[in-house]
Amino acid sequence: MGHEEELDAYRSQLLESLNRRPTIRGWSDPIQVYVNELRVGELEGAGVNATLQVQCVDHIETVQLRAEDGTLLGGLTAPECGYRTDRVRISADTVELSVHNMAQGGTLSALFTPAPSFWSRAWKSIADVADRVVARRPEPALAYGMRTVAFTQALLALAVVGLVTDRITTGRTSVRTPSPVVQTAALSPSPVADMAKFEQQLDELARMQTKVDDALGSQQKGVVQLQQAMAKLSSTQESFESNVLTVREEIEKRLETVSRETDRQTRQMASRGRVEQEQLEAAIQNLTADNHRLSKEVVSLEEYNQALKSKLQTAVASASKAVDPSPERLLKMADSLQATQQMPFLFWVTFSDGTSQESIDKWVHEMQGHKGVVSEGWQEVRILPPAVPPDRFLEQVRGEKIVKAARISQ
Repeated sequence: MGHEEELDAYRSQLLESLNRRPTIRGWSDPIQVYVNELRVGELEGAGVNATLQVQCVDHIETVQLRAEDGTLLGGLTAPECGYRTDRVRISADTVELSVHNMAQGGTLSALFTPAPSFWSRAWKSIADVADRVVARRPEPALAYGMRTVAFTQALLALAVVGLVTDRITTGRTSVRTPSPVVQTAALSPSPVADMAKFEQQLDELARMQTKVDDALGSQQKGVVQLQQAMAKLSSTQESFESNVLTVREEIEKRLETVSRETDRQTRQMASRGRVEQEQLEAAIQNLTADNHRLSKEVVSLEEYNQALKSKLQTAVASASKAVDPSPERLLKMADSLQATQQMPFLFWVTFSDGTSQESIDKWVHEMQGHKGVVSEGWQEVRILPPAVPPDRFLEQVRGEKIVKAARISQ
């Protein structure tokens, strides 16, 4: 029902506008906004920067601006997708239209900007004149002060011009007197008084200009001092940053040195530990080999001891069968046999090329023997009688790594 009522109101408004004479839109009359031939709102004509935001479900095809009587003031045609902006001028006023059509629906934004007033244009002109007067800006900090001074001077000049214009207008529009002589007499003092006032105002303007110059000079001195202080502060900050950078570099160097030293010590300790571990493993292996060899020698000695015992028993038995079985003779035979068993076993060896004397001494010590003389490269070695037969003993000696050859006879 609301949509039909709006259509009826719109039709009646159009009929009334056709029946009566078109009128010019007043400065305070609202502006009607239509989207796709449908009214969606209005912009206040007397408002300052009046806005209107419209969200539509369908695409926006046309936007129209109309007066109260339906007169078309302007509008635009929107694209199917994307942005479209336009500025519509209505007399001295301006309406900015912005349309954005999306995949589903669209949006409309309208901004009403009224024409600037006379005083606004006057103030803008004065500001432009002041900007041209203060075209040279020696320092950014003085720009605002110099602009203020120029603006004050322009304002005083306008006041003086306005006063002169007012006086001249008053003199021209004054009541006419019947006698020219009386009129001359009555008007003659007025220019003198006006000139005195003008001179007084000019003196005040000159004094004000002097004060402004003094203030400007003091302000310039303050700005110079401020610049000097800023320069000192900047140099101090630069030196501080340089010191901080130097300290940081020194700390980084020390940390790097400490890190390298720690890594070196760690590597040395690790390598030393590996070497010691390898030496310990080698010693354990040597001890294991020596233990195995000693076990074999003990077994051989036990076998040899058993053989000797059997020989001794055989000798005792044969001796008992002899013709002279006297105990004294048996004791002598046992002593001679024991003496023969305690005599050192003598043999000669030659060692492999490049064998050090330390290795030879170590080998002789392991054999529990003693070195004798060296004759033509053959080393004499004396040990306790071995537990195995001599031939087998020589085979064991020849199996050593450092032994090149071995023999019993010289």
